[in-house]
Amino acid sequence: MYRYLKEIYRAYEDGIPLVGPTQISKALNVSKSTAHHMLKNMASMGYGIYMERKGFMLNEKGMEMARKIMRKHRIIESFLVSTFSMSACQACEEAGRIDGCIGDEIVEMMEKRFNYTTCPCGKEIPK
Repeated sequence: MYRYLKEIYRAYEDGIPLVGPTQISKALNVSKSTAHHMLKNMASMGYGIYMERKGFMLNEKGMEMARKIMRKHRIIESFLVSTFSMSACQACEEAGRIDGCIGDEIVEMMEKRFNYTTCPCGKEIPK
């Protein structure tokens, strides 16, 4: 679910509030049926609304969770670029490998120490 919320939030930032299984399956390299099933599950867990043949839209609870996930991801990205001089693309890839595992306390320490407001890709770090 974690990766799905990140992709849905990225689409939302790009002005796409309704995300379908096809878009998710391409972004996450999963089958369309797997994406469809997960989007329906996320709706049943209360993270948004799934409309058949249209897609999934985050509700307030889903948006809050997605912002939290993206905040963590972008702080890690920023840390990797500023500390290890990684490219933005490389940092995003690495952050994607560790953002689901790293604890909130470590991320908060990074944020306090370095006071990040934007990530290397130029996107704002969600509050």
